Amino acid sequence: MQKLNLKVQEIPLTQIKPYWRNARKNDKTVEAVKESIKSYGFNQPLVLDTNNVIITGHARFKALMQLGYTEAPCVVLDLPDTKAKEYRIADNKTHEMTIWDNEELVVELREIGNFETMQNYFQNINLTDWLDDSVGFNVNPVTQEKVDKVQHDLEDRFSAERTTEDTVDVLCPHCYEEFSIKKSELL
Repeated sequence: MQKLNLKVQEIPLTQIKPYWRNARKNDKTVEAVKESIKSYGFNQPLVLDTNNVIITGHARFKALMQLGYTEAPCVVLDLPDTKAKEYRIADNKTHEMTIWDNEELVVELREIGNFETMQNYFQNINLTDWLDDSVGFNVNPVTQEKVDKVQHDLEDRFSAERTTEDTVDVLCPHCYEEFSIKKSELL
């Protein structure tokens, strides 16, 4: 097991360089990160290489810049270029693998009570409606009819007679499972 020997140091933002080929487009998250920093402070250091190029923390860096900060807490790692690239990708991809336990999330959000603050992080859901005690958290029941329809759709999608020219591989944005679907089904 590797010994943890991380030193956090304050580095001027003017000396920090975003990775020029960052594959993660994070402009949409910057506003939420700014709100988080305003509400809770800046509590997660940027991770840089020895040339002060960002390995992880591009959205946090942009948020700090937009908020007028002049320096940031950073951890500088002495990694070979290939390892830095691997870490940059791995850090971002592991975030995508998580899913919410909505029943637990509802309990947490209801206990917080201030939906306005949390609404910044749930832009596609009206939390007031979603968490209304009179409505409750309801999951539509699974019926045999729904199971049969899904089974039929899956059998159709994965039938042996279909060629790869007719399909495209897609990644579910909720569970991150990859599957093939007919190109004709895409909008």
